[in-house]
Amino acid sequence: MITKEIQNIFEFISFLDSNKKDYIEKYLPICEELDELSIQRNQLKPLDNYRDKLTHDILNKELDPKFDILYSQIYKPVMDKLTELKIWSGDKALSSISNNISSTAINFKSSFEADDVAVVILHKNKYLNFRRETNSGFFTLDLVFSLLDRDLKEQFDYFKDSSEDEFESLGVKLIQCNSLEEAIRLHQENPLQNKRFSIPALNAVNNNGGEILEIDRYEMLTHPTSRKTKSSYEEAIHRIKLLKRFIENNNGNRAFRGAENQNESVFQLVFKSICFDSNWDINSEVDNGRGPVDFTVSRGAMDKTVIELKLAKSSKLKQNLQYQVDIYKKANHTDQAVIAILYFNKTERARALKILKELNLDKHKNIILIDGEEKPSASNVKSGN
Repeated sequence: MITKEIQNIFEFISFLDSNKKDYIEKYLPICEELDELSIQRNQLKPLDNYRDKLTHDILNKELDPKFDILYSQIYKPVMDKLTELKIWSGDKALSSISNNISSTAINFKSSFEADDVAVVILHKNKYLNFRRETNSGFFTLDLVFSLLDRDLKEQFDYFKDSSEDEFESLGVKLIQCNSLEEAIRLHQENPLQNKRFSIPALNAVNNNGGEILEIDRYEMLTHPTSRKTKSSYEEAIHRIKLLKRFIENNNGNRAFRGAENQNESVFQLVFKSICFDSNWDINSEVDNGRGPVDFTVSRGAMDKTVIELKLAKSSKLKQNLQYQVDIYKKANHTDQAVIAILYFNKTERARALKILKELNLDKHKNIILIDGEEKPSASNVKSGN
């Protein structure tokens, strides 16, 4: 028996199938133009040369209207359909997609009837054909489709008669890296490539000599990242919120495994990974005479915001919050600052909140706390482990 939940999944697949022709004829060319323009832009160094800066600005003006088209005609309708059919619950991390499809598939395995198999195969073929014939990214939907590929594969594989992996061609490219730094550099060189990075965890030792972390492109990028912001302060807040989402919801906290990785250098490195596509100038370790500030976001001399990344466990947290940021703001000729404070356990969080309250900073929206504590895996949570 095909349940309402299974029917909703099939209806979503039919929605994709019914729009496939328009996607291919109208929007794939725009996707290809975006890819080419983005590659050109990422090769520029607007902070090093004025010609690159002028070209960078021209490319941004070409990119913006194309992004708007894909957002309104593809991204929003797809996400609205997922919401309408109760496949996505609206959470930013998109975990509800996996949870809803996975639980639906488990229930269906025990309730399906013989006549249902042909319907399942029909919709499996519709989905596979859509994925093979259209752009795997489609603006910022590669995260969504990565989740759908993984979770629908689990459902459809139950109803196949051969050992062939029909979803294999949809898989991401696995790239071996020696460090998180190398993964971020390779990602920034070609951010449009659908890929997964295999990185040794420096702190973990097992029988094989070391634990391997695998981080998806979408986990590194935390989609969607690029958006129109009207000021450097708004852009700084946007980037810190992306950083928070990446660390808390997209496995970014794995970069901090082990005490030796729980430092401001790694924190700054992770922040850099979500800044590559900004339309603003984001500089790191800017020293304007009173010590280096972590980052500045600017567009010319008249609009600049300081970003500081702090650890809740730092013995100098209170002193830094009380004096250092104001010094940096004066040195960088700006009265705007955004501060991110990263904690790794409840004790550190409580300490940070206590300091903020003592300094009357606990209500300030420009100070954002980020939870870097490692979470149990979804499988462990489901099984009660």
